[in-house]
Amino acid sequence: MDYQTDSDNTQCSGKASSQMALASMILGIVCVITSGCIYLAVVCGALGIIFAFLSKGGSEHIPAQAKAGIALSSFGLILVIAIYTAAFAFIMLQYGGIDEFIQEYMEYYNGGSLEGLYRNMGIN
Repeated sequence: MDYQTDSDNTQCSGKASSQMALASMILGIVCVITSGCIYLAVVCGALGIIFAFLSKGGSEHIPAQAKAGIALSSFGLILVIAIYTAAFAFIMLQYGGIDEFIQEYMEYYNGGSLEGLYRNMGIN
């Protein structure tokens, strides 16, 4: 049984897609710009890298816009990791741990304590 009866198969055309390359570059730019917002930057960066590789199609070469998309998306993801690692390190150095940070936050904003929060949540 031969399932490929039509030689003009549009599902796997093998053409490079300039729209995918452009989308990759735009998502890379959005990833770098929104690197302070972890969720949007990670989604845009991951999609930018995926679209860049999908834009290759069946050709052997990656388009220039797709290369720019890969570079920008990778830079944006590395920037996100660096920002949140630095923020975590700052919390650990400044407050001594997450519990102390939450305690300080609760006292500053709510006037409560961490133990009171745990009681309210039903955690002993």
